[in-house]
Amino acid sequence: MTEPLSPRALFERFDVGARPESGHFVAELPLAEAEAGARLVRRYFEMWNTGEGTVADEVLDPRYVDHAQPDVIGPAASRSIAPRFHQAHPDARMTFEIVGADAEYVAVRNTIRKTHDGESIEVSGTALFRIGGGRIVEQWSWYPGTKMGRFGWPKKKVDRAG
Repeated sequence: MTEPLSPRALFERFDVGARPESGHFVAELPLAEAEAGARLVRRYFEMWNTGEGTVADEVLDPRYVDHAQPDVIGPAASRSIAPRFHQAHPDARMTFEIVGADAEYVAVRNTIRKTHDGESIEVSGTALFRIGGGRIVEQWSWYPGTKMGRFGWPKKKVDRAG
């Protein structure tokens, strides 16, 4: 029996596996379990783009923890934060691409864009979601080369001219 991969190893597997030249295998989405997890993650990102905090009750397990934001535990925290975040940053948008999924994990590459003090800010990263019991149980996020603030916004400007 194979030992389960650590979240770090899964990040690397999905991140490297998304590149065809890597030779790594990443589960195809037609698997029913993989697609169910992918739907949860899509809905999760919609929650942040729309500010509909009640979506947290649909997609997050009561034991949910965001390891990048350890004070975000359970659906209640996200239910409260999402509408306040959207109100404070109405132009913020999270786009994502699912790069790998299986019955237990969904890996995405995502980009977050917003305007702060009249300047465009953009950050790209990777997020890994663990699915259990039909809900998101854990999340790990990684945004290389940025200093993350409380809500994950970097102090990095985007040059739109070039």
